[in-house]
Amino acid sequence: MTGPPLMWLSRFFLNGVLALAIPGAACAAKLYKWVDEKGQVHYSESIPPQYRDKANTEIDRRGRILRKNEALAEQKRQAEEDVARKQAEEKRLTERARRDKALLETYTNEAEIDLARDRNIAFPKQVMESYEPRIKTGRQRGEALRAEREGLAKAGKPVPAALDSDIAAAEKDLNTLMAELKSKQAEIEQISERFAAQKARYRELTDAAASSGSAARSP
Repeated sequence: MTGPPLMWLSRFFLNGVLALAIPGAACAAKLYKWVDEKGQVHYSESIPPQYRDKANTEIDRRGRILRKNEALAEQKRQAEEDVARKQAEEKRLTERARRDKALLETYTNEAEIDLARDRNIAFPKQVMESYEPRIKTGRQRGEALRAEREGLAKAGKPVPAALDSDIAAAEKDLNTLMAELKSKQAEIEQISERFAAQKARYRELTDAAASSGSAARSP
């Protein structure tokens, strides 16, 4: 009488344990969430080879995210950008060291930098000064032509087309001279700024060298 019921209970208990254990093991299994070239989302235990270098997400069977895997192409791009930035910085430092060396070899004091600035400014300044009388003459010519036109108009006389052409040509010439003058002014400002930067850098380098020498001589 007791045999069959005991066997039945044992079998029921074993099946129950397996029923609980198997879903738990299944939940612990890993899935991949990935997208194909058409934008369709897929869930599978493995990723097809052609999509393994794309971004994907590892999840468990309950949908919980285990890890996000960035696309290998994106990782490669970021690595290349890092290398490019490092190379650009190394190039910048190398170029700066070259300019510093040339600066220290070219000048022995700050006064020499000022003299070099004045030499470089001399020619564009001379050209700019030569524009001043030409601009004055151009303005006077334009004013005279416009006064002539106004006089004819007040007298009720026809204004010759040649006079209008002369006024337009005078204005054009004056505008050209003013543009060239402005260009030379900008050139002088750029030269002054360049030498001011060189002078400031020269002071930094020489002050640093002096400080280093004082520290080396200190007991």
